[in-house]
Amino acid sequence: PAAVSGSPCTNLATYTTTGLIPKKTQGQGATYRFNLAFKPSDTVMAYATFSRGFRPGGINRRGDVAPYDADFLTNYELGLKTTLFDRLRLNASIYQQAWDKFQFSFLGLNSFTIIQNGPNARIRGAEADANYSTGGLSLTAAASYTDAKTRNDLCSRPVCAAGETPLADKGTRLPITPRFKASGTARYSVPIGTAKAYIQGLVAHQSSASSDIRTIQAASLGRLKAYTTANASIGADLSGYTLELFVQNLWDERAQLSRFQQCGTCSQRTYIVSSTPRTIGLRAGAKF
Repeated sequence: PAAVSGSPCTNLATYTTTGLIPKKTQGQGATYRFNLAFKPSDTVMAYATFSRGFRPGGINRRGDVAPYDADFLTNYELGLKTTLFDRLRLNASIYQQAWDKFQFSFLGLNSFTIIQNGPNARIRGAEADANYSTGGLSLTAAASYTDAKTRNDLCSRPVCAAGETPLADKGTRLPITPRFKASGTARYSVPIGTAKAYIQGLVAHQSSASSDIRTIQAASLGRLKAYTTANASIGADLSGYTLELFVQNLWDERAQLSRFQQCGTCSQRTYIVSSTPRTIGLRAGAKF
């Protein structure tokens, strides 16, 4: 039958007296990229990029929920790549992206995942990385800033009905998107006999972020907290053999990666997916 009484399961088809007509959705789009580069010297290059991509739409698992449409992303980027003093590499870029009818998913009735199209969003950001090498020492740093917001109210359907209270107001920040991220790596290599030994450390940080784009659900779930993690390793390469002692998540930080509730339409206990705890290991390899 088209529906089973007392069950969330329905056929993904339209039921008629002559049979079932499968639900269908279709769409099309183009992905393209244009790049212009200017190199005034051997150590400096500036570039500008314009690109556009899309993701096709699809059919929701629930038969009574409409299919979702394709979303489109248009990217504008200006960047600079340099090498200074033969030791310092510095790259930087700024960008703006227009994300039209972005697809987002959430748990609906009976905890079925529903995908629908949201409003348009605008993403602005800047990122930079630098690397300095001298002798056996190599230092690397990278940072990024992202300002991602909706440009229209988010409602239960692509176009808000008259008098409808939005699920998220215009200007709401996109979820799971920290405003700031940064990392730094230091590596020192030194020859010991015929082996090449090294020691390396990495520290990474990111700011907090919302766990859901919908205002009420985001408040119920709570924010993803900011965190800082570190990794360290010491090892050596010898005649095609490698040996490394490593520590991941050095100070055993419980970085919050995502938050969710098992029920999509009621407030329950929030579950937190965290990073792997401190891990100490020995890694060996051979090249042949």
